[in-house]
Amino acid sequence: MMKKKKLLITALSSVVLLCAAIGGGTYALFTSSAQNTGSTFASGTLSLTTHRNDVPVEGPMFYTNDSDAGRMGTGLWAPKDTHTRAMLIKNTGTLDAKLTDLVALPEGTSDQQAAALAFGEQAVVTVAALATPGGVTLNADALNQVNEAADQLFKTLINGPSFTKAMARSGQEAFAIAREAVLDWTYRVNNNGQTVEVSVSDAYVGSLKDLYNGGAGRDANLPNLILPAKKTMHLAYNVTFVDDTGLAFDNDAIQGKSVNFTFKNTFEQVKNN
Repeated sequence: MMKKKKLLITALSSVVLLCAAIGGGTYALFTSSAQNTGSTFASGTLSLTTHRNDVPVEGPMFYTNDSDAGRMGTGLWAPKDTHTRAMLIKNTGTLDAKLTDLVALPEGTSDQQAAALAFGEQAVVTVAALATPGGVTLNADALNQVNEAADQLFKTLINGPSFTKAMARSGQEAFAIAREAVLDWTYRVNNNGQTVEVSVSDAYVGSLKDLYNGGAGRDANLPNLILPAKKTMHLAYNVTFVDDTGLAFDNDAIQGKSVNFTFKNTFEQVKNN
């Protein structure tokens, strides 16, 4: 019996990380679109659309200065800086989807890509899927409060003493500790007069460079990151520039660099896998 080919779809979001410590920078535009291969299937369709929650216009997710392309500029990056942005991915098809791969691609010339990967060795990425009971849709105010609370969680966690001590022993140990803490996090928010408890259904924590992995990215290995048909997934992206104290890398080595990464998320259909 011939095995049916899995249906794949890639939601693209352009993410820029600029100006480690000091220096000028550029930015890339966020692409509010989805690429798909064979989105029509005998058992249904898989179609994803993406948009940012942070600004009312398309723009980069992380960028140095406010502009017409986007707001919430980060300013110049320095060790211990951490920033969180939200990405909403809506499944407009009839098939449930699951996140299978996360990739961070360095952009620019070979020198710029080398600088980006050097920054990637010193940056930790957290991608968390935020969930509400029954998939309740949060209004804009509630969503912003949740994003701010998640940002504070990441700030406290990645720059905390437990994470730093674990990083000195083993990056994988530190990432595992951080992931468990993220999975245990809950936040109550007022949404249209009702209290809604927001939790994390699954999360990835690891180095930014590991998400490149020679262009292959990483198997997300997040079994709970399922995006049902007609539902929207709220992904919180956090990037933290880790302080080098007690660690093997040197923050000063990338001072003045401008770096640009594109995050790419790959989804597969759940049915017929």
